[in-house]
Amino acid sequence: MSHAPDGTPLIEVRDLSVVYGSKAVALSGIDLDIPAGRIVALLGANGAGKTTLIRAISGLITRHGGHVTHGSVRLGGQEITGLSADRIVRLGLGQAPEGRLVFKQLTVEENLEVGASVL
Repeated sequence: MSHAPDGTPLIEVRDLSVVYGSKAVALSGIDLDIPAGRIVALLGANGAGKTTLIRAISGLITRHGGHVTHGSVRLGGQEITGLSADRIVRLGLGQAPEGRLVFKQLTVEENLEVGASVL
C-alpha cells in the first residue's frame, strides 16, 4: 500500500458511523485507507452506503440530512471530521460528480477544472 512520504495514507477513515435523521443507521464502523498516488474504486450494491461514505468524507453529509455519529476522517494526517465542505475543498479534497450536477455545455476536462478551482 502506497502512503504519503511520512507513511500516512492520503485519506484515513476510522470507525466511521453515519445516521440519517435520528435513527436510520447508514454506515457503522467503517475503516478505510486511501493511499496517496493511487486510483481507488468504491464498489457495492445500491443502498450499500457508497454515496453516504463519500459525502461523510467530503463534508457534504449534513446537506443531505445525515451526520457522523462516531469515528474520524483524516486528510494527509489532518483531522477533517466535522469540517464544512468548503473548508475541506480548501484543504485539497473535492468531488467530481457524474451525470447530474455537471455543466452540460462544458467538456469533461472543463468540468474537472471547474471542480478543481478554489476561490
